Amino acid sequence: MRFCKDCGTVLALFGEAGREFCSACVQLQKKLPPPAAEPADSGLLADAVLSHEAGKMVLRAKEGWELWSGPEGSGIKLGTLLARAERIYRIRLRRQKN
Repeated sequence: MRFCKDCGTVLALFGEAGREFCSACVQLQKKLPPPAAEPADSGLLADAVLSHEAGKMVLRAKEGWELWSGPEGSGIKLGTLLARAERIYRIRLRRQKN
């Protein structure tokens, strides 16, 4: 016997059923909204260094790449800064592999 992995409904009494979920659970999954995107804090920037250089704030990766910089007195949300820096870091890692 095989059972639905979500609700436990019987899928097949005899033999092997090629599916893991019943049709009701499959339809329910189609109606649910997609999962939210992961936050920017995925650990890629754990070794990055924020420093003050020549009148501006600079965020550098461990490889020495400048991921973000901004004037000394300007304000920016930390979440925005990290999201931008992570995006730049991922692009540079991808380019380095090629």
